Amino acid sequence: ARVVDRGIRESKAIDLEKLCIIPGKKVFVVFIDIYVLNHDGNLIDASALAALAALTNTKIFKYEVKDGEVIIQPGYEELPLVNYPVAVTLANIGGKLVVDPWLEEEEVMNARLTISFDKDGKICAMQKGGSGALSPEQIIEAVKIAREKSEELRRLVVKNT
Repeated sequence: ARVVDRGIRESKAIDLEKLCIIPGKKVFVVFIDIYVLNHDGNLIDASALAALAALTNTKIFKYEVKDGEVIIQPGYEELPLVNYPVAVTLANIGGKLVVDPWLEEEEVMNARLTISFDKDGKICAMQKGGSGALSPEQIIEAVKIAREKSEELRRLVVKNT
């Protein structure tokens, strides 16, 4: 969950200023809870994509502030998203990089690298897992592959990007 949260926070996906209703007093708060119903591998990427899909579909109520009081108006508006982070995980299995490892691959991997990219293709979060190592060349190759995959996935999840 930390790498999912880090990708969202570090990409500054949500315009936090627009969540402020009354400065210093009232704000909208965004929580993302992930409940795993089934797990067949790569839970991090599935969770990150689910979180992104949820954020792109989140609505907040319209309101007006009058004399320091919040008056709820009819209707809703979209959550003020300004970035769309996507995480891509690669596993190092016997020196080969495998994108989107399934459970059996995770069980035999030497190492895992999850990289989150913002909408501009910049790295906004990275986490290595597993007890093995990745060579500098593998990390460079992983970043290249993951950046391409993140663009593909973003197009599938986010409208008009």
